[in-house]
Amino acid sequence: METTELQAKLASFDHLLPSQREWAERLLFQLAFNDVDHIEAVGAAGSGKSTLALTLAELFSEQYNVALLNTAAGDDQVAGQLMQQWFGLPAQAGVALSEQIAAQAGTMPLLLIIDNTEQFSAVLPQLQNLPCLLFSFSGKPLLDDGLTLTINRPTSADAESLLLAEQLNPLEITTRLADANGNLHLLLRPAAQARSAAIIPEYTKPTMPPFKAVYIVIAAVLVAMLLYFFWPESETPDTPVRIPVPIPAVTSEPEDVIAEQDTAVVEPVSEPELIPTIPPAAPEQIVTDESAIEAENATVPADQAVPEPAAADVEEPLIVESFKYDETELLGMDKQQVALQLAVLSSDASLQRFNKTYPQLGSLVYQRNWQGKTQRVILLAPFSNAAAANQQLAQLPEALRTGGPFVKRLQAVQTEINALRRNQQSVPE
Repeated sequence: METTELQAKLASFDHLLPSQREWAERLLFQLAFNDVDHIEAVGAAGSGKSTLALTLAELFSEQYNVALLNTAAGDDQVAGQLMQQWFGLPAQAGVALSEQIAAQAGTMPLLLIIDNTEQFSAVLPQLQNLPCLLFSFSGKPLLDDGLTLTINRPTSADAESLLLAEQLNPLEITTRLADANGNLHLLLRPAAQARSAAIIPEYTKPTMPPFKAVYIVIAAVLVAMLLYFFWPESETPDTPVRIPVPIPAVTSEPEDVIAEQDTAVVEPVSEPELIPTIPPAAPEQIVTDESAIEAENATVPADQAVPEPAAADVEEPLIVESFKYDETELLGMDKQQVALQLAVLSSDASLQRFNKTYPQLGSLVYQRNWQGKTQRVILLAPFSNAAAANQQLAQLPEALRTGGPFVKRLQAVQTEINALRRNQQSVPE
């Protein structure tokens, strides 16, 4: 599909958030190199699916005859809505919708956009068979075939754009974004709550200033002192005469008690037993050089040899005879280096068109399995670090830059290659 005019028109849409614009650019890039009739956009609640559906309806309105389904309806109602939006005609009862569409010959191709596709699950198989380009927006994958583009979570740049009028600092924006948990509606909700809370006074003025309470306390103390010194004393009764009485002899029992008290030995309080703190074990050093591991084990006694890693961590050797593209070269690169991922294509025909369009790139290609489908991934590699990859990114043609290339570790690339090869080896011939 020729997307030059669509890209120019998209650049004039100033109502999109940064992540939404990036998603639309990815879509146009995929349409330019893949022959697909069904494109499925999957995103969580509040991720902006309805906004993107309306954006695509406006973006393709000049090149396609567009119809939009966004409210739940039955079979007859869906047929009536599509015939009315595409051709301005009522639906014919008892005639298949595909036959009615085929009878209306038109010069413009048809485009169907379905928002909240879950509402049309009963008629979705029928809609997939219509002779039109289909865009589907849903919370989970529903189509049997086609291209799936995930709608990413809102970014901090999206939050800054939405909350610009509230003049929040970066910390407040980050907090609001975390509380929203990917939902744009929840990101905006605290603004209304803050306005309703503004009518509540921030504090209640005390009825009595603090200094007046201090004066009252001082006055009470002075009154108490005056009463103490000047209160008239009452007459005390005569002291009674004490008559001496004979004191009985003291028995030996109290002496024994006293002796016991004088000679008692106080046992010292024992200090609590100190439990030695065992220092945490040092973290394992991850050795990535297999030759270094062998050399180290060779110099250590057998009873102290370094244990071999678990079976789950050891990658099985792969048979590279059936590699179709540049997998062998990519597996031989240092996994600590990085690559620049340019595109993901669904067929060899798309790959041929890409190489014909950009023959000067010198790109590398490998296959991977993604959501049950085999894809061809196009890379530029290797680069020593992300800065070097970004310098190369700035020199790419504009059409490639708008497609959303990004830096990717070669370790992740090798993992995808190994996973696909193991999957192929596990399938019986």
